[in-house]
Amino acid sequence: MIAESPRFASKPPVAVDKDHMSVVIAVDTSGSVAGEAIRNINANLNNFRSVVCEDPVAAKSVDVCVLAFDDTVRVIQDWCPIKDMGNYELTCGGCTDLNGAVLTGIQKIRERSLVYAQQGIVERKPYLILMTDGYDTVTGNVNEAAELANRRIEEKKLKLFFLGFGAYDRATAAQLNRANGRWCFEVTNGDYNFNDFFDFAANSVKAASVAAPGGVIHVDTPVGTEESNVTLKPLDYWLSED
Repeated sequence: MIAESPRFASKPPVAVDKDHMSVVIAVDTSGSVAGEAIRNINANLNNFRSVVCEDPVAAKSVDVCVLAFDDTVRVIQDWCPIKDMGNYELTCGGCTDLNGAVLTGIQKIRERSLVYAQQGIVERKPYLILMTDGYDTVTGNVNEAAELANRRIEEKKLKLFFLGFGAYDRATAAQLNRANGRWCFEVTNGDYNFNDFFDFAANSVKAASVAAPGGVIHVDTPVGTEESNVTLKPLDYWLSED
């Protein structure tokens, strides 16, 4: 696993008097994602910021970091307030360092947590949004990542949004999502339309970042219904679980 230098330097949090929430988005950019899939991912990444920033409090209190992973894990956007999130045109090639992507994502979250602690900022549960069409072809397994991710989920220190599409490996997804009941989001019918997933993820971030502590989080979404190409198990309890 190699984390390359970020295109943009990390930026400090703004509105330090408010609770803050960190979000890492990790995108599979291996060769199999080329074409329609990466075009749709790029479009949705660029829309993610707009949806979260519809709420002025979320625009100031959500910090985002974007990773791309193929043969290595690269920091495409280092930490910044989501209102400063850039536009992306990710390209694809190589293998799939899925184990490294999860480990790097958690490492980046820990970095931001330290910044919050140093500045006396109250931290809300961070999100790791991970999407892949495969399994790890660099390390050969996700054992290390699964152990760490599940431990942090069980300790209430992480919420994992795992999206599998294409020929993704369900056994790998189950291993990474053991603490989530061994389920994940899945794009059905070989589709590469990720609009519903990104819309749900962005609205979930927006809602979680401004909700009253201990409040029930609800997001209206077609995800999980016959109208959507993205399936999952019931959402409200999972989103609201502390």
